[in-house]
This record gives sequence, structure tokens and C-alpha cells, in this order.
Amino acid sequence: MPQTSFEDDYRCAAQRHHKDAVYLHDDSRLPNADHHYGFAVECALKSMMLRYGGASMAPKRVNGNPPNKPWIGSDKKDLGHLPNLWHDLPLHIHGRSGGKLHRILTTSDPFSTWDVADRYRDDTTVTATTVAERKNASVDMLTLEQEASLAGRIP
Repeated sequence: MPQTSFEDDYRCAAQRHHKDAVYLHDDSRLPNADHHYGFAVECALKSMMLRYGGASMAPKRVNGNPPNKPWIGSDKKDLGHLPNLWHDLPLHIHGRSGGKLHRILTTSDPFSTWDVADRYRDDTTVTATTVAERKNASVDMLTLEQEASLAGRIP
């Protein structure tokens, strides 16, 4: 079995979550579609940051264990989950390539109320409008991730 990189794993996971979200969304299963749109965006952002944004999956300490999530910066801050990830990334890409991503992350906020724990809640936690907005954000992030792969930098 060929070994894949963390970057490839996050890219693959982003695409898989997005496809599952669209399938569920088309079947009006909004809460689970919403859940997968969030993970698709999170994985696409982490893939871009690992490839071109200075994030790393290297051990944080000499002879330390590999981390279970990407980290970035001299303080080796973990790239966490949505919605915080959406707000944290502009600080790391400001002033570099990544103007298009920076603009999206700073002018919209479709995941401000998204919470991974929503998967435990009833079917009334999300609306069709909210899921449609998050679908658009997921499409935007997967498109940016593909553009980054072609350009060799975050657009």
C-alpha cells in the first residue's frame, strides 16, 4: 500500500466529506450534510496550510511523537477546528500569498455557529439557508485548494 502524505490525506478527506455532504444535502438530510461541509472546509484549509502556509506535522519536540493535527508558527500552535480555524488562519497568511483566501476568511463567516457537537443534537439545529451557505463555502475552499495545488501557492 503506497504511503500518502498528510497533505494528501487532508485533500482526500476534504473531497470525501464534500461528496458525502452533497449526497446528504440532495436527500434533505441537512444536519449530517452540514456536519460534512464543515469537515470538508476544515480539511481543505489544513491541506493548503500544510502545503503552502508553513504548517507542519513534524514532532514539536526533538525525539517527540508526531502530532495528531497540524501546527504552525514559532509557538507551534495547533491548527484546531472550525469555527476557530476560520478566524485563526488570516493571522498566518496575512502579508503572504493567499490574498484570495484571506479575503474570503475575513469577509464571510459561514461557520461562526458550526459546532462539531451539533452531530449529537436534534434535526432543528440547522436551516436550509445555513446549509446552503456552508455548501457554497465548501465549494469555495475545495476550489481554492485545487487552485493552490496548480499554482504552488495559496491563492
